[in-house]
Amino acid sequence: MQRSITFLGIPIVKVKKLDSCEKRYFLGVQYKVKKYANRYDRFTDLIAENCPELIGKNIKVILNNLGESVVYARTTRFWRKNGDFIFARKPAQVDIFRMFCPDVPAFYCGEAKLNKNAGESNISPVLEDDKLIVLNNTGLHFYKNWEKHLNADFSQMRFNRAVISEEAQRSALVKAKLFSIDLDNFVLFVPNATSQDPLPIEFWQGLTRELNAKGIGVFRNSKLFSVEEIYVLASRAKAIIANRCGLCDVLCELPVPQYVIYCHNPHHEDLQPMYTFAGFPWAAHDFITEYNTHKQKLNDIQADILEKLSARKQ
Repeated sequence: MQRSITFLGIPIVKVKKLDSCEKRYFLGVQYKVKKYANRYDRFTDLIAENCPELIGKNIKVILNNLGESVVYARTTRFWRKNGDFIFARKPAQVDIFRMFCPDVPAFYCGEAKLNKNAGESNISPVLEDDKLIVLNNTGLHFYKNWEKHLNADFSQMRFNRAVISEEAQRSALVKAKLFSIDLDNFVLFVPNATSQDPLPIEFWQGLTRELNAKGIGVFRNSKLFSVEEIYVLASRAKAIIANRCGLCDVLCELPVPQYVIYCHNPHHEDLQPMYTFAGFPWAAHDFITEYNTHKQKLNDIQADILEKLSARKQ
């Protein structure tokens, strides 16, 4: 059995059922992860019905992770063409584009008002997963890979910085009250990452005990806050302690002490060479300390973070 969804002649999703397995392709990229399969199908079913806002437009679809989306959003001045629309498979990706390039129309698939009478459009991924794998295997930093992929010289480029809406400012402060966050005396924890193994819960519990003993509150990143709202909170924090993840790419420009930890990744021996903030020109380098569990013990990392926080307090 074969199922194919097309948008004006362009293949979006193709499903092939073989004797031994089912293969699915999204924009020509095979995806095997079950948690994404239904999401892509719902997304493409909507696209297939056609969207009147996209007549004659170029549609860029974001397939990659959150951190990579931040790089795309920061560099739109270079790669984006007039008329490009952004479709994202995660609401957080839409938040990112609206923060870093509010002039670029960005939509979550569930937001699209679709109609069967659209004209011709061109649909393509910002960067296909297979091309991303090839780029990452060059051994270069992701920023340099992206520069190489675009055949660009970013040395003179002005990169997009976050523009926070007044609405997000207000809603973040309202939610902070609901969660009893003391905005003058707290540390933000970002423990979750999709590209790395989680750190032991004991690591975060130990940090919480030590910080609370020093009279400092702790708030753990919550999905009840949008990316934009977390940015507002992070700008008020005494420090950010994070498992290396895409949200770190959003926050790295803030002049706030940031302690970022690299852990085991199932696809790469060590993520730090490819995604270190030392390689991103827009990162607030003087405020970022990076740790690597391949080279350091967790107890030593925890002790160093607490020591640095105490030194800043003095």
